[in-house]
Amino acid sequence: MMTTGYISSITLWNAPRNGVGRLQTELATANREISTGRYADIGATLGGGVVEAFGLRRQSATLSALTQSNAAALHRLDTSQAALKEIQSSADTTLKEMASLPSDKRAAAVAESARSRLAALTAALNSSANGQAVFGGTNSGAPPLTTYDSVPTSTAKTAVQKAFTDYFQFAPGADAAASISASSLKSFIEGPLADLFTASNWAGTWSGASDRTIDSQISLTETVKTSASANGEPFRKLAMAYVVASGIGLSSFSSEAQGAATEKVMELLSQASGGLTTVQADLGRSQSRIADANDRMTKQTNLLTGQIHDLESVDPAEAKSRVDAITTQLQMSYGLTAQLRSLSLINFLS
Repeated sequence: MMTTGYISSITLWNAPRNGVGRLQTELATANREISTGRYADIGATLGGGVVEAFGLRRQSATLSALTQSNAAALHRLDTSQAALKEIQSSADTTLKEMASLPSDKRAAAVAESARSRLAALTAALNSSANGQAVFGGTNSGAPPLTTYDSVPTSTAKTAVQKAFTDYFQFAPGADAAASISASSLKSFIEGPLADLFTASNWAGTWSGASDRTIDSQISLTETVKTSASANGEPFRKLAMAYVVASGIGLSSFSSEAQGAATEKVMELLSQASGGLTTVQADLGRSQSRIADANDRMTKQTNLLTGQIHDLESVDPAEAKSRVDAITTQLQMSYGLTAQLRSLSLINFLS
């Protein structure tokens, strides 16, 4: 027995249109893959392989973060090295100036330059990079030193003047200093004055820096020191040398006492210069290790990028073929829809 079904013209009109939405979505996906060079839906395309792709991208992101942090560390080290070079140049210049003069001429000649170089030492140790004090150790949020000759009087200068007055019973620069022997002045310098420059007294009185320096992870397996502290012994000895030369009124002492004091200044300058060389060498090794780590990570990143590309990249020719095929199907669908819309029983009967 034969049966018939109901067929309407609206059903025929809509039949080609049912696939248009799907084709338009596929076209947009194919065009996006051509423009980006990678699959539009990594999870759907790779299936279980997506875990490997995400793992590779995570490793690449980690290397990128380390490279960026290394750039900040290198900037901090470069700033530190520039300051250290300036500090050492001033120390060596002062030492040469003093060595070229007779012992009885040194105190007067070096007094003014030592005062300005003490201020320059403070400024150099207060250097900053990216808003962080490079010689502050882990306390990098603020400059570690206060200017010695400041208004109001700095804590450091107050401590020096008090130590001098307590020891000699008169203030620096007083006429009574002329009667002080060379041995007495030397005892003061190596005793009460030197005590002010020990690690324990330097912190707080002179410096707000932390003894602990900054350690930075420069690769997946390496960590290096990437800062120096203003509390280091070379800086303390250098500050003491400048204070002896300019801060205790050497010109008011006898020539013998001045000679004993300036000999101590030259000794401190020499020791500080040697210590500064060591600090620069230590930071230089860190710079070299960071450069080597960056080279290795660049190679690792390039390798990971290649592996990610192999997993996620589309074949441009294949994607272009899909675009062309889908475009053709859409045009056919649009054309067929137009033809079906023109079908009419009235037109057929006429």
